[in-house]
Amino acid sequence: MNRRFKVILVFVGVFLAGAICGGAVASRVMKQDRPDWRRGTRLQLMDRFNEELKLTEAQKVKIAPIVSRAQEETQNFRRESIRGIAVVMERMHTEMAAELTPEQRLRLEDMRKRFRERADRMRREFRDQDRPARP
Repeated sequence: MNRRFKVILVFVGVFLAGAICGGAVASRVMKQDRPDWRRGTRLQLMDRFNEELKLTEAQKVKIAPIVSRAQEETQNFRRESIRGIAVVMERMHTEMAAELTPEQRLRLEDMRKRFRERADRMRREFRDQDRPARP
């Protein structure tokens, strides 16, 4: 076989390997239903502990409130983090605006709107996580 054919064959092989791996990863990701993940975090965590630690019923009763409390604290940290980031970003935008031309300020304002939209979307997601699971 000539050298050019070998190079082409290697590239085709790499492409096929990437396609197969990418397909497998995409398939796995698509199977994860994000709303269920958000809805059942506490239950999934308890299931994992139960499965890997082989908890007794008495242990489950004692551990469930611990997991629940930890999840609640984690949610609070996330909320506070998002609020803190929003404050820092607003301050940065205000300070930057003083150094910009009027045209640049308009573009910055557009960027601020997009940031606020993302922040609002994240707040809604966290609010949705707190809602009880639907059957």
